[in-house]
Parts: sequence; structure tokens; C-alpha cells
Amino acid sequence: MKSVLSAQYGFFRPYVRSVIYRFLDYGILHNGFARVRCGECGHEYLLAFSCKRRHFCPSCHQKRVMEFGEWLCKEVLKAVPHRHFVFSIPKILRRYFLYDRKLLSELSHCAWETLKEFFQEIVPVPEEDAVSGAVVAIHSFGDFLGWHHHLHILCTDGCFYGSGMFRVAPLFELKHLEAIFRHKVFKMLL
Repeated sequence: MKSVLSAQYGFFRPYVRSVIYRFLDYGILHNGFARVRCGECGHEYLLAFSCKRRHFCPSCHQKRVMEFGEWLCKEVLKAVPHRHFVFSIPKILRRYFLYDRKLLSELSHCAWETLKEFFQEIVPVPEEDAVSGAVVAIHSFGDFLGWHHHLHILCTDGCFYGSGMFRVAPLFELKHLEAIFRHKVFKMLL
């Protein structure tokens, strides 16, 4: 059974086992807790520690998503227009990424270089040092939790140049963007 699952989903990484066991220990007072006491009425109760794992535990994951989103809005993103891009690859190539997870960071790099190059081509700015900004999130699953890695990218809808100036990108077709990405992915894999 293990070899059948391994062939379809890749090897069972040791990290996965620790995530599952931490999740199973979640909410059990014996595994650690905090005493919570109301300063006004004196009511108190014990609050079990969470597993603090993302993706597997819905409540811990949601907390981390909210904290990350708040941090992005306050500390990272500038008050300029943004676009959401999703970069994916054909099913026939996904198996390579299943067995070599380091390729996912290379895929992320290909997508970033694609967007940077694309926006530098289409945004008319007076200087050569124009650059867009982006946040990349690697997802390794699809709608039914099957192996379908893809990238969600929140990117500035234009380029920064000079000393913080910003120029919005004109309307564009995605065909050229797709061609640049395809070329970079094949170059990376070959």
C-alpha cells in the first residue's frame, strides 16, 4: 500500500508525520495549557495549547493567514494598484516537481522573473531601473487536495522607478506573458 501511495503522491516526508501528531495532540490539556482568568468576575478556565501548524489544522492555519495578510497590508504593500496572477504548469510536468520539491522555489523564481521582465517591457517609464513588486505563494494542491502545484502572485499593476515614482501598466494580453513563462520553465528544467 505504501508503494502505491508513494508512486502517486511522492514519498512520505518526515515533516508530515510530525504535523499530523501535533494536530492530534491539539486541544488536549495533558499536553499543555494556559490558565485564563477574568480580572473582573474571577471566572477562570483552562485553554489547551494549539498545534501551531499551518495548512493541516484549519483554525491554526486561518490565524496565520489573517496575521500574514495584516502584515502584508501594513508593512509591505504600497498604496498602488495590484493584480492577482496564477501561474500553473501542465499535468505532464507536475511529476518532476512532486519528487524534487526544490524545483518549486525555482518555479517561483521563473514566475517572478517573468513578471518583472514583462512589466519592464510594457510599462513606459523614463528610466531603465523600473521594477514591479510581488508576493508569491506556492500552493501544492488543487480543489480536491490532489497534487497540483501552482503559484498565486500578488503583483503591482505597473512599475516603480526613480525615487519611488509609480507608473500603472496599460491594458495587456496574457499571451506574451505566458510565452515568457513557458520559455523560462523549460530552460530551468532542461
